[in-house]
Amino acid sequence: MKLSIIIPIHNEEKTLEKVVLGVSEVFRDVDHEIVLVDDGSTDNTDKILQNLTRPSATLSLSRRGARGEVIVITHAKNQGKGRAIINALKKASGDLVAIQDADLEYEPRNLHELYKIAREKNRVVYGKRNGESGYLANRLGNKIISWTCSTLFGVKLYDIYTCYKVMPRELAQSLDLQSNAFEIESEITAKILKRKIDILEIPIPYTPRTMAEGKHIRLKDGLRGIWMLIKIKFLM
Repeated sequence: MKLSIIIPIHNEEKTLEKVVLGVSEVFRDVDHEIVLVDDGSTDNTDKILQNLTRPSATLSLSRRGARGEVIVITHAKNQGKGRAIINALKKASGDLVAIQDADLEYEPRNLHELYKIAREKNRVVYGKRNGESGYLANRLGNKIISWTCSTLFGVKLYDIYTCYKVMPRELAQSLDLQSNAFEIESEITAKILKRKIDILEIPIPYTPRTMAEGKHIRLKDGLRGIWMLIKIKFLM
């Protein structure tokens, strides 16, 4: 069963190489493709991607024995995580799709465990993060969004804003996603639940970074996420 791993990237030069090489190594035993989306980065992301994907480059995936195909999509300007995921889905060809952020908040080996569960159980699987990590405001925001989602759709979910989401590609491509920014997390979840499809949450470790280290999500993103849940529940 082939897996498409989508990695949105925006100014992650400090961690990008390690993440991509880590994903490639962890999924060495899996038929996979890595879809990298450079979402208007202004740092050295383009040079790193060239080194990772050009066969003659010293750091290239091919020289390290990687077996999966690598697809690179470049946005001339920053369009947001949602748009990066939407454009990556257009290129994805795996039976399953998964999302991996380009920072090191999530460890790729945990994504492999979620992939195995999704494959074996034929389920949509989310990685539920450790609820005691990160800024208090972010933790409370996530709880409020997840509670809102659970209340609106009559389910019990605890972390709908997790990056780690694994699902059938055909399902992901059929959701007609429209969000440009972080509210894509609410849109994905709400549209799955509106189809009466269950989501299985599996606990995963999580190492949040600070704002100084480049964490992007803000209060306005949470408010947009809540509005997205309400809109999909009552207006779509």
